[in-house]
This record gives sequence, structure tokens and C-alpha cells, in this order.
Amino acid sequence: MKTVTIDRTFGSGGREVAERLSKLTGVPFFDNDIILKAAEEFGVDVGLLKNNDEHYVGSLIYNLSMFGAEGNFETTPVYRTYFAVSETVRKLRAEHDGGIFMGRCADVILQGECPLVRVFIYSSSMEKRIERTLRLEDVSEEKAEAFIQRKDKQRRNYYQFFTRNKWGVSVNYDIMLNTATIDYDACAKIIAGLAE
Repeated sequence: MKTVTIDRTFGSGGREVAERLSKLTGVPFFDNDIILKAAEEFGVDVGLLKNNDEHYVGSLIYNLSMFGAEGNFETTPVYRTYFAVSETVRKLRAEHDGGIFMGRCADVILQGECPLVRVFIYSSSMEKRIERTLRLEDVSEEKAEAFIQRKDKQRRNYYQFFTRNKWGVSVNYDIMLNTATIDYDACAKIIAGLAE
């Protein structure tokens, strides 16, 4: 089976699709455990990794000030996190001869290293995204939509900063699935068919 990378909008159910795909195919799914493994492998504090994992990198001015303050961008927490995570993604893929990788620029990190199916999962229904967010996150109904938009912005900026690709743009993916119209199990089956 080809390695699968999944990017997703917040509240779209991308993690549920990946979990169902893993159960359906028997292929391991990697998400937050990438952070724990990266911390272990590279001796980086788990808290530091979590704080900088798929988070807003900042404006050009912020990035330049971080570079100036540190003297070398490669020593900044954001870059150290990206480096540790990207090396861990490569190592996990090699150890397991594939896998299902959630976010973290895995589609670009693994490009050219193995056959890939690059997936983007979104939901065209903000109502459904809010409903799911309220179930899983500690956020009020009044603030849920702004919370979702902030999370999407963090993911988009992180992805675009490190890959120079546009997050959520169809030319960067093999398939885009809308969980507002296709249920999680059907999404998993579609991806499994593409990955065979």
C-alpha cells in the first residue's frame, strides 16, 4: 500500500477518517505520537514541540525578528520543531514501510521517497465543524467559529512557510474529500482504494 498523507481543516474529522483508514487497512496511523517520538529521538522538550507543532509561524516581520534575536533561524524553536518532526516522519515511514501521516507537511517531507497518496479533508459545513469542535475542545459555542478559523490559519501558515506550497489548494493533493457530504467510513474506503 502507498503511504498516505492527510492534511485537514479543523473540525472536518480528518483524524477520524485516518483512524478508520488505519483500522480498514491495518496500516499504522501517526499523529500526535510523532511529537512524542521526535522528543525522544532528538532530546527536545515535549512541551516545546507541542507549542510549535503546526502552529502559526508568524508574519515576515516576526520571522525576521526571530532570526535576528537568535542569530540563526535554524536554532529557533519553530525550526527545531519542524526539523525534529520531519526527521521523525521519515524514520517512522522507513521503519513501518509506509503509514498514514496526519499533517506536519508529511506530503512534502516524503515526496520522492516513496509512493504517496496526498489527501486533503475538509467540510463545507461550518455548522458541522462547530458541532464537532464543541464535542472535542474546551471552547464556547460563541467562540467556536473564531477558534476554528484560528486553527486553520495556524495550519495554513505553518504548511506554507515550510513547504512554499499552498495549503488546501487542489493541485497539491491527489484527492480532496468533503466530510459534509461523504461520511468518514466512505472517505476511508475511497482513500484505501487509491492507496492499493
